[in-house]
Amino acid sequence: MLDHLKLAIPVLPLFIKHFGDTQIFNSDIRDYGLPAATRHVSRDENGNTITGDLYAPYESLPSSYTDMAMKFYTQSRYCPPYVELKASPLKLLQGHNVFGFESIELGAVEMLGLLRESYPDLYQILDIAKIEVLHLDTTYFSRLPSQTDVQPVLNYLANCSAGHRKANTAAYDNYVTWGSNNSRYLRPKAYGKFEEMKSQLRTLQKRADKGCVRSKNLVTKMLEVLPFANSVVRFEGRVCKTYLAKNGYPTNLWELIKEQRKRDSRANCPTLLKHLWNKVFDPIFNTLKGENMQFSDNSEILLKLKKTHWKQNVPKEYKAYQGSVQPFTNFSKDNRFDLFYTPYLFNFSKLDFLILGKISYVKANNTFQFYNIVRQMGIKKVKADKLYSKPTFYRHMKALDDAGYSKASVENAHENPEDVAVTVYQFVNLGFLQQLPDNYKIPTSRHLDALYAA
Repeated sequence: MLDHLKLAIPVLPLFIKHFGDTQIFNSDIRDYGLPAATRHVSRDENGNTITGDLYAPYESLPSSYTDMAMKFYTQSRYCPPYVELKASPLKLLQGHNVFGFESIELGAVEMLGLLRESYPDLYQILDIAKIEVLHLDTTYFSRLPSQTDVQPVLNYLANCSAGHRKANTAAYDNYVTWGSNNSRYLRPKAYGKFEEMKSQLRTLQKRADKGCVRSKNLVTKMLEVLPFANSVVRFEGRVCKTYLAKNGYPTNLWELIKEQRKRDSRANCPTLLKHLWNKVFDPIFNTLKGENMQFSDNSEILLKLKKTHWKQNVPKEYKAYQGSVQPFTNFSKDNRFDLFYTPYLFNFSKLDFLILGKISYVKANNTFQFYNIVRQMGIKKVKADKLYSKPTFYRHMKALDDAGYSKASVENAHENPEDVAVTVYQFVNLGFLQQLPDNYKIPTSRHLDALYAA
């Protein structure tokens, strides 16, 4: 779903003055009905009040349900002065963002219609054809078996990292982000929607009790969809303009709308928003893949490591023929593990014969020792104390991964979430099946016809 949209609408070139790299709006913002503010107020020598340059502060443009943020930047460097709009199109049109549509066009038209309705004179001097998308949020949720599973899963995700993206927990529970909150590329986060909605409802109910009609409408809408938010973990991916531009996606609003129409019309292909969402979350979900650890039985972990990481010592007298050694085809790798000595088949000339060599489990034992230290101290502590060199640390991590134990499971070993770790990947992945209720109808914007007619 299209959870959030941020647009930049430049003013027409006729209303711009250039001073080197800086471009300035050459009219008075008060002529267009905008509120004005200044950062400097003083008196001249005659006692008259003088002010510094005027600017337009942030505003909230009201809609039927929620507000849209708006800001006019009257001067900027390397780009024309522009109006910035940001809002959740779902909240503007539905009153909630528990579920909803994916159409960028529908969301943008509603936002532009609100601006045109609030400031018609300002709208006339904007270059609508050159609107840029600064970011968009694409969100999908996973439904878990019960609400009590949400926080343990979030706790588990909070210990997962993917490359340079380290997990960060917010100052309160129910919220996990990865990487920098100021990233100009991708910003993934996960949170429980049910608890968030309950918090919002408490705030809105207080306003409704004081007679706010709009808050009453919002409370009614949110209560209708609150059951759908139960047991839900939302995965929200913010895709910024820099990422779009560097990866071949259009950043012009109208071109991006065309791209979405083209992609969404393809059969058996993910929609544009789902495709972008995959780009955000695939690295994180890949760390969850694999056979999750059964923390209660370490012997099983050692057994699995030994089945994966073993080496056969070829008898000294046959070292010269080691390059000719091929595994005997009648024995699988698992069967060879079960034998103390493993049969091998030598092939040279027309002579075939078997030799026996003792199996070594040094790598498996070293990796198991590494895992036990991680479980006792935690992976962050092991890294911080530099108990292992970087090559050795990552070699052991790869050995565990090769044995079927996911990176996320190892990172969570210290927390020992025995009731969660066993099925986290399947737990989360299976919950993505139904993103909309059966009776959902896409809303329409009352601004659609008027906007395109203009």
